[in-house]
Amino acid sequence: MDNIEDILRALTEDNDDNQADNGHSGGEEQGLFSGLDPEMLLKMLSLFETFNQPSDNERFLLALKPLLREENRPKIDSALRLMKLFSLLPVLRESGIFDKLL
Repeated sequence: MDNIEDILRALTEDNDDNQADNGHSGGEEQGLFSGLDPEMLLKMLSLFETFNQPSDNERFLLALKPLLREENRPKIDSALRLMKLFSLLPVLRESGIFDKLL
């Protein structure tokens, strides 16, 4: 994880050439990701990792899908999408996104 943080810091830092080209000088940070928090980016990365890892239930439904009738197969797709969304809820709750809604 340290490598990711180093890369993010390198991307957010300005060098003297960029400041001269853009007409910006001193004080303010004008990097590519200057408004983003590296910790928030790491949380988003873990969110995407969670989203991309199939659970046992998802693998089971995908294995059943070819055995179902053609008209029932879209129901499996809908169930898989709902399962993905529900798996993200604990991560979103920890991030504090829902605090602003209530």
